[in-house]
Amino acid sequence: MSLISLNNIKKGYDKNQVILDDLSLEIDKGEFIGFVGKSGAGKTTLLNVIGLITDISEGEVVIDNCIIKSINCKKAMLLRRYTLGYLFQNYGLIEDESVLWNLKLALEYKKVPRKEKEKIIKDNLEQFDLIHLVDRKVYQLSGGEQQRIAIVKLILQGSQIILADEPTSGLDKDNETIVMELLKELNEKGTTIIMVTHNMNLCSYFSRVINVEEFK
Repeated sequence: MSLISLNNIKKGYDKNQVILDDLSLEIDKGEFIGFVGKSGAGKTTLLNVIGLITDISEGEVVIDNCIIKSINCKKAMLLRRYTLGYLFQNYGLIEDESVLWNLKLALEYKKVPRKEKEKIIKDNLEQFDLIHLVDRKVYQLSGGEQQRIAIVKLILQGSQIILADEPTSGLDKDNETIVMELLKELNEKGTTIIMVTHNMNLCSYFSRVINVEEFK
C-alpha cells in the first residue's frame, strides 16, 4: 500500500484558475521524488496539498492510511506534528534565537525529559559536524549552515516524510551538494522525501521525477 495517495485531486480558485486538475498520484515509502515544471505549473501547490497546508477543491488525500477531508481536522494536525516535515527555501528558523533554542522546538511534543533534550540536540549536531554552531544566533550562520540546521531539526522531530520546497535555491554549488547529499543519506535510511526544484541538474538524486505540467 502506498504511503501517500492523491485521488482525483482538483485545486482551483475559480473556473478560470485551476492549478491542479483530476490529479491522481501514488508515492511509496522510501521514495525520493522530484517535482519539476515551469514556474506556475503548480509544483508548490501540489507539495502544499501533500503537506496538508492547502485544502483541495475536489478529490481525496490519503497519508499513512489516514483519509484527510480537511486540513483543519485532528488527523491532519497530528500528521503535521509527527509525520510530515517541511524544508523551506528560507530555512524556517527563528533568526534572532540560537541554534539550540530552535532545535528545542523540534522536541516540544516529544516525551523527552527536559534535562535530556540538550544532550540529544548536541549529539545530533556532533554527528553532522555542526556542534560548533550550537550557541550561535541563526542570523550569524551562512545559508548552507542554516539549511543543515533545518535538516537536523527535521531529524529531531522524527519526520517520516520531508517536503522540501526549493531547499537549495539560495545556496552556492558547494552548499547545494552538501544539502543534497544529506537528504540522500536520510532517504537511504528510510525517510520519504518529496522535493520541488527548478534545477534539472539535481534530478540524478531522485528515484522518480514528476513533471507537474502533465496534470494540467
